[in-house]
Amino acid sequence: MFPRVSLRRMALWLAGAVLLSGCATVERPGQSLFPGVSYVQRTEAGETPQRIHILSVDLEAQGIAFGVTPGDPSQGMEHVARRTSAMLAESRAQVAINANYFLPFKGGSKGGGDYYPHEGQPVNVSGAALSGGQVVSPVETDIDDRVEAMVCFAGPRVEIVDGQLCPKGFSDGVAAGPRLLTGGRIEQLPAPLAPRTALGLSADRKRAWLVVVDGRQPDAVGASLPELAALFADLGASDALNLDGGGSSTLAVEGADGKPVLLNTPVHTGIPGRERPVANHIVLFARK
Repeated sequence: MFPRVSLRRMALWLAGAVLLSGCATVERPGQSLFPGVSYVQRTEAGETPQRIHILSVDLEAQGIAFGVTPGDPSQGMEHVARRTSAMLAESRAQVAINANYFLPFKGGSKGGGDYYPHEGQPVNVSGAALSGGQVVSPVETDIDDRVEAMVCFAGPRVEIVDGQLCPKGFSDGVAAGPRLLTGGRIEQLPAPLAPRTALGLSADRKRAWLVVVDGRQPDAVGASLPELAALFADLGASDALNLDGGGSSTLAVEGADGKPVLLNTPVHTGIPGRERPVANHIVLFARK
């Protein structure tokens, strides 16, 4: 069993990665967070500095299982908004990232409270979503042109498919897009630099990668979609799907004390470190 990482140890390790970055890409040796789950941060200085967070998941490791936020129609829509760290704590998962695009949405003024949704406010996801075998959101092809594929889960099994229908036997899934890799082919999709969240798969479906790219910060400008696709190809993925990004991009893990720890630095209302409430999440369980 891999050792758990203390919050202090993780903070010191991440600080070292940044201080050593210089003008070249720096990647610290992978750190085992949970059984079957390792983490590495890549940093790069220069004219377009980047800070990239990569979780590698061994899908054959004992105890690995994925899930998606259950629906909550109590406020009249498909979900009530939650921060990714709040969903991690509520689900008792070990990892959580943001998932679908969602509406209604308002970015708000810098540092202000005039954004939507706040935590607990109603929101709908754009495109299909499944949780625990239940349809939370139906197939929707006319809401967001970016939504063109689905990442589907059945315990440790993961698949990325075109459209918004998961294969038979998959109980959880989220629709998003665009696709970044298809059968090893990089999809050439123009897009500006921005914070990003994405998921990739190896050709043999034995490994998955969860990637969150920091952005909108002096030392982290974000990534374009072609850059994100190239990153997944470099990792060894054959298929990859872009999820909601921007101020939504968040990677939370369970700390040694059982409380959520943010590995990335989200930017909400222009404030680094401020976490945005989002509609739904992909969670990863990694306990034996």
